[in-house]
Amino acid sequence: MNRHIKDSLDRPLRDLRISLIDRCNFRCQYCMPAEIFHDNFQFLPKSELLSYMEIVRLSKLFASLGVKKLRLTGGEPLLRRDLTTLISNLVKIEGIEDIGLTTNGVFLKKHAVNLKEAG
Repeated sequence: MNRHIKDSLDRPLRDLRISLIDRCNFRCQYCMPAEIFHDNFQFLPKSELLSYMEIVRLSKLFASLGVKKLRLTGGEPLLRRDLTTLISNLVKIEGIEDIGLTTNGVFLKKHAVNLKEAG
């Protein structure tokens, strides 16, 4: 039985993008246009963000369906507390070969060593 997930063109889906947070420290036009993200915009309450346990569980399920690469995004994912805890659990998932992080880089100097150590 082929348990790999495929797109509408029958290509295997190997990448999974996971948004960790909807907030960002910038207001770039690209991902946070002012007409949508105005001064009174209501971001998700913390209770509605996926927990790290939920992210790991979903990642394991998708890995079992053939996903090999995880891309952690946001908003700005480095605003999420204890990100290294999540990464250290994601690198242990059988089948995951690559974990990427999409960031604006502002907080990277502060977190780079710990992120590398986490995997």
